[in-house]
Amino acid sequence: MKNKVAIATLAALPMAFTSVHASGQIGVVTASSLNIRSGPGISNKINFVAKKNDKLTILSSSNGWYKVKSDSGKEGWGSSKYISISSQTTTSNSSSNGSKQVTASRLNMRNGAGMSYRVICVLNKGDKVELISKSNEWSKIKHNGRIGYVANQYLGDIKTSEGTTNTGTVNTTKKQVNASSLNVRSGEGTSCGVIGSLKRGAIIDVISQKAGWSKINYNGKIGYVSSIYLKEVAQNNTNNNQNNNTNNTNNNANIIKKQVNTAALNVRSGPGTGYSKLGTLTRGKVVDVLSENGGWSRIKYNGKDCYVSSGYLINSSSQAPSNSQGNNTNNNTNNNNTNNNSSNETQVGGSETVNGFNVNYKSLNYTLDDHINKQYEKAVSGGNIIASINSRSSSALNILGESLTTFSIRGSSPYVCASKTDLERYLNPNNFTSSTSGIMQFLRTDSYREGISVESLNSYLNSLPSTSGTNVFYNQGQAFINSARKYNIDLTYLVANAMWETGYGRSVLAQGQTITSYKGQELPNPVKVYNFYGIGAIDRSANVSGAEAAYSNGWTSVEATIDGSAKWISQNYIHNSKYNQNTVYKMRWNYDYTWHQYASDVNWANGISNIMGKIASKCGASSNVTFEVPKYR
Repeated sequence: MKNKVAIATLAALPMAFTSVHASGQIGVVTASSLNIRSGPGISNKINFVAKKNDKLTILSSSNGWYKVKSDSGKEGWGSSKYISISSQTTTSNSSSNGSKQVTASRLNMRNGAGMSYRVICVLNKGDKVELISKSNEWSKIKHNGRIGYVANQYLGDIKTSEGTTNTGTVNTTKKQVNASSLNVRSGEGTSCGVIGSLKRGAIIDVISQKAGWSKINYNGKIGYVSSIYLKEVAQNNTNNNQNNNTNNTNNNANIIKKQVNTAALNVRSGPGTGYSKLGTLTRGKVVDVLSENGGWSRIKYNGKDCYVSSGYLINSSSQAPSNSQGNNTNNNTNNNNTNNNSSNETQVGGSETVNGFNVNYKSLNYTLDDHINKQYEKAVSGGNIIASINSRSSSALNILGESLTTFSIRGSSPYVCASKTDLERYLNPNNFTSSTSGIMQFLRTDSYREGISVESLNSYLNSLPSTSGTNVFYNQGQAFINSARKYNIDLTYLVANAMWETGYGRSVLAQGQTITSYKGQELPNPVKVYNFYGIGAIDRSANVSGAEAAYSNGWTSVEATIDGSAKWISQNYIHNSKYNQNTVYKMRWNYDYTWHQYASDVNWANGISNIMGKIASKCGASSNVTFEVPKYR
C-alpha cells in the first residue's frame, strides 16, 4: 500500500515510518563485518561492507535499519542491531554556527540531508534560521521550532542593513479574519511553520497578496495567512467591494438561468468557502447566474450579488433528480462549508431514497472544520498526502479513479503534504454524493450481498491487463466471492481495493515475490508470496515490508492471499467493534483515531469508490444496499 499508515496487527513487523531522530549522529559498527545494502531489508543488494569499529554518519532510520554514509561518501542501509550510536556528532565544515539567512527566493527544508528526503517546509528569501551543523553539502538548521536540512549554498550571513523589517512606510490594506481560527505561517504555503493564530473578527494589516496567500504584519513580524479566510472589514462591506457589482447586472444578455442540484446549497458573500454564509437554496431553485469564475457563480440573492459553488448548479432546462425527502434542512456542511456556526443546527440524522437506494445520514458531534483541522495536524507530519500530479480542481474529483491507483502513482509521481483545501475537498461528503460512483465510498461494506455471479466477475477480472504475460487475477472471481461471503463484507469493495492497491495486478507485490530469508534467517526453501492490499507495506520499503507481512501470514497462493486479506480487513476495520470502519470513507477518515486510517493518500477513498462503481455497473451488483453519509454539525 502506498503511503500506508502504520496500524493494528502484524506484531512481527515494526510498523513505523522513516524517521530522522538519529540523523547527524555517528554510528560505530559492532559486528566483525556489516553488509551495507541499497535499502532497509536483507533482500536488497549489498552496496559495500563496513568493518568493525568503522564510523558511519547516520542519515535517517527506518524499521530497525539506519541509512548511513561512510567517510568515502558511500551510502546505504545497515541493521541498527550492529551499529552503536556514538556520543560524537558529525563534524562541522565551518565553525560559524549561529544565525544564517536564506539567499534563494524559495528554499526547500527537508527531513534529511539529501534531495530524496521529504520537504517539510519552504523557506523564503531573507528568512532567518539557526544553523546547528554543516556536513558536506547540507546544513542542519532550526526554523520556527522545526529542525530540518537545507543545501549549504543557499544560506548566507545576515546582512545588518536588513536587521528589522521596515513596515512603517508600506501601504497596507485592512482585512478581517472570517474563520474560527486562522493559522499565521512563516511563509506562503501550508508546509511552512505555524507562528501563531488569529481569531474570527480580528482586523489585520495586509501588505500584499500573492497566489492565494496574504503577507501580513503579525506582532511586529512578517507572517502569511490564507487569503480565502479574509474579508473586507465589516464597517466597509456595505458600500464597498461586494456591492461594486450591483450596477453590472443590466447586461441581461449575459445572465444564465441555472437550477440548484443539491439538497441545500450555501449562498456566500464571496467566491470561496472562507466567506460568510448568507443563506441556503433548496434543490430545484432557479437562479440567475451573472458570471462564473474559478468554480464559483455570482448570483442575485435577495437583491444582492452573492456566490454559490458552480458544481451544484445545472441548466434550468435539465431536470434535477427527485428525492422523496430531498430538502435536508440540517445539512449545514454542503458545498465546501468551512464555517463552524452551529448555533442554528439540530443534530438529527434522517434518511432518503436516492435513485432507488436507501441513504442514511449519520449526525456527527463535530464540524467539518473540526475534522479538517484534526486531519491537517496529521498532514503536516506526512500522514495525509496528495499526489503532486493530482488536479487540484473540484471538477476532477470523480474522474481521478483508475488512472491514479496506488501502484501507478508510486512509480510516477511524488507526494506532497495535503493542504486544508485538499482535505476539505476529500472530507466533504457533498462533493461525492451526487455522483453514482462517488457515493460508493459511503456504501456499508459490513455485509455480503448476492447479485454478482462468478461468470460476470471473471469477465471483469479476465479483461485486466497482463504483466509479463500474466494476469494474476485471471479466473479468481470465485476466490473473491468465497472470501467476501465468508467474512461478510461487500464484494465490490473487496475487489476494488485490490485493484487500487495493485494497479490492477501490475505491482511487484501482486505479481509475487520469491523470498529466501525472513528476518535475517535463511528459509529451507524459496517461497513465493503475494500481497494484494498493501497490508504491512511501509513507505520507502513497500516491497520488502509487504513481502515480509505476506510471509508471516502465509500468503503463498493467490487464493490464500485473497482469503487472508479479507479476514485481516474484516477484523481490523469493517467488523472491528472499536473502530467500526464499515464504509470506505470511514476506513480512510477516522476523527477519533486518526492513526487508524487505512492509507495516507487523500484520494484513496475516492479512487476505490470509482472502481466500485464500475464493478457494480459491469457485474450487476445487488440493489439491496444501504449508504451511510456523515452529516457534520
